[in-house]
Amino acid sequence: MRGSTGHTRVNATTMAKLIALAAATFVYVTFEVFPVGLIRDIADGVNVSEGQVGLLVSGYAIVAACATIPTVALASRVSRRAALVVALVFLVIAETLTVASTSFAMLAVSRLIAALTHGVVWSLVAPAAATLVPRERVGTATAVVFGGASLALIFGSPGTTFIGGLIGWRATALLLTGVTIAVTVAVFYSLRSVGERVAVSHGDAGTSRTEVNWRAVLVLCGISILLVTAHFISYTYIAVIVTEVTGAAGLVVAILMLFGLAGAVGTVLIGRVIDRGARRAEVITMSTFAGGLVILALAMLPLPPGLQSAGVFVAAAVWGLAFAATGPVFQTGVLRIAEGDADRASSVYVTSVQVGIAAGSALGAPILAQSVVWLPQASAMVALVVLVLVVGCRPTSS
Repeated sequence: MRGSTGHTRVNATTMAKLIALAAATFVYVTFEVFPVGLIRDIADGVNVSEGQVGLLVSGYAIVAACATIPTVALASRVSRRAALVVALVFLVIAETLTVASTSFAMLAVSRLIAALTHGVVWSLVAPAAATLVPRERVGTATAVVFGGASLALIFGSPGTTFIGGLIGWRATALLLTGVTIAVTVAVFYSLRSVGERVAVSHGDAGTSRTEVNWRAVLVLCGISILLVTAHFISYTYIAVIVTEVTGAAGLVVAILMLFGLAGAVGTVLIGRVIDRGARRAEVITMSTFAGGLVILALAMLPLPPGLQSAGVFVAAAVWGLAFAATGPVFQTGVLRIAEGDADRASSVYVTSVQVGIAAGSALGAPILAQSVVWLPQASAMVALVVLVLVVGCRPTSS
C-alpha cells in the first residue's frame, strides 16, 4: 500500500475490507429508501395515503438524526467491527418486522429500529476506510465505501421496486433480510483488523481534538442539510413524479436504475477528483447537482410529451451522477478538517444528512398535496442556494 504519492495503490486485502464496508452501506441505503419505489403498493397494503408512506422516510431520518451522536458515543466503547455488526443485527431485526407488518404502526416501528443504528454505520465506515489507506488515497477509499450507496440506487432501490411488483413488498423485504444477514457475516469476518482499532479518534500521531476546526465542520454540515433537503423533496416522491410526467408507472424502475447507474459513475470519478483537489470537486459536483434538478423542473412544464419524458431521463442521469458524488466530497471534507476527532465529526455530519432527509421528505408531502409539479421546482430552488453557498463558503476547503 505504500509508495510514492503519485503511485500508491490499494492492495487486494484492503480492497476486500473496503468492499465489506461498502456492502454495509448498500443494505442500509436500500432499506432506508425501500418505500420510495414501492410507495403506492405499501400505501395500498396498509391502507394509508402515499404521503403517509413518504413520512416513513422522514420519520426514519428524524430518529437517525436524534440518535446518531449518542449512539456513536456509545459505540466508542467497543471496536468498530463490533459496533458495525451490532448495527447490522438491528437492521436484520427491522427488516424482519417489515416482513411481518400488517399495519402502518408496525412499519413505523420497523423503521425506528433500523434508524437507531443508522448513524453508527455511516459515522464509522468512512473513518474506518480512511485508516486502511495512505492519506493521499482517503478520497478514493471514501468513494469505494460510498459506492455501496450508489449500488443501492442501481440495484437496491430499482431491484426492490421490480421484485416488489412481482412478489409483493413483504416478500421483497424478506429477500433483503437474507442479503443483510450475509453482509453481517462478511463484515464480522472481514474487519478483524479494523475491529482492533478503538472507535474514537483516528488522526495522525500527535493530532488532538483541540485542533479540530469545528466551525468549518458545522458550516459544511449546514450546507449539507440544504443539499440533502433539495434532493429528498423530489426523490422521496420520484415514483409519483415519473408517473405524472410519462404516464407510465412501469418507467419508475428504469428511472431509478438510470439514477443509480449515473451515481455509480459519479462515485468512481469523484474519488480521483477529490484526491487532486477538494475545491474543484465541490464546485463541479454542486454545479452538476443543481443543473440536474433544474432540468427536472423544466421537464414538468407544459411541453410536448416526448420532450418531457426525455427531460426526466436526462435529469435523472445528471442528478444521480452528482448526488452520489456529494457524499464522498462532503465526507472527505469532514475527515480532512477533523483528523483529530474523525468519528465524532462524522457523527455530526451524518446527523446533518438525516436532518436534511427528514426535512426534504416532510416538506415534499404538503407540496405533493398541492401539486406534484411543484416538487422539482422546490428542489431546484434549494439546490441553487446550495451552489451559491458552496462557491461563497468553500466548505470542504476550510
